[in-house]
Amino acid sequence: MKHKKYLVWMTPSVIIGAVIMLIFALFSFFPQWIAPYSPKDMFEPWAPMSASHWLGTNDMGYDILSELIYAASTTMLVGITASFISLAVGVLVGIAAGYFQGWLGEVINGLIHIFLLIPMLPMTIILAAYLGAGVQNVILSISLLGWCSTARAVRAKTKQVKCAPFIESLQTLGVPKWRIMLKHILPNVSDVIWAKYILSVGQCMLTEASVSFMGLGDTTHVTWGGMINFAFKRGGFSRGIFNWYLPPGICILLCVMAFYLLNRFFEHRADLVDRSAQSYMD
Repeated sequence: MKHKKYLVWMTPSVIIGAVIMLIFALFSFFPQWIAPYSPKDMFEPWAPMSASHWLGTNDMGYDILSELIYAASTTMLVGITASFISLAVGVLVGIAAGYFQGWLGEVINGLIHIFLLIPMLPMTIILAAYLGAGVQNVILSISLLGWCSTARAVRAKTKQVKCAPFIESLQTLGVPKWRIMLKHILPNVSDVIWAKYILSVGQCMLTEASVSFMGLGDTTHVTWGGMINFAFKRGGFSRGIFNWYLPPGICILLCVMAFYLLNRFFEHRADLVDRSAQSYMD
């Protein structure tokens, strides 16, 4: 069983996802070494693709490939940070909703369902417009609404773990509830937590790209969604400059796909543990 468990790492989906994420991680941490130019270097506007500019230049004369590489850090920063905040809130709320019984558990569960009814993307756009442009405001807008699906999945797993004999024994011995939740239940729902976190990073990146495409992102930092927005506003679409607006969209697609493929590992790992076919992606 142990050997079979480690073989999950060698599946093609995990390998492909890891390779894609490694490439984008290099873009994020070492853009100055990989990008051919600084994102502020200006050249001839509307230059076509060539050996000097693999993806050409935009209307301002900036090298599109360099912008694409530098944009990876900001886009992934928003996705990873917003997902982490959403994860922390969702785990705390989900464990509390699954562990406590009576009116307290029902109130917390009702709160989760209320937030689940709120359409995330439209409300995120409204919050971003109200809070103003800035990476911090975009992260805050996404985090305020992105925790509920994690809370629902963690709640379901917590209710399952709570019925285990060792949890009942701890309750009988009078172990404090907070200690049971943090020391014993939390480690046993870690597979659900990791699966939801990895998948939510991709979802947060999609949301950030949508907000930036609407012109509500941070204009001081280049992002993939912001590049598509500028291409739309400044004639990239009307001129048919596909090398300006297609590469950012492809990068978003590949990054989200990589997180999805990595997420499958944690779902398979959970299946090996409890032999259930439950998916934590909803």
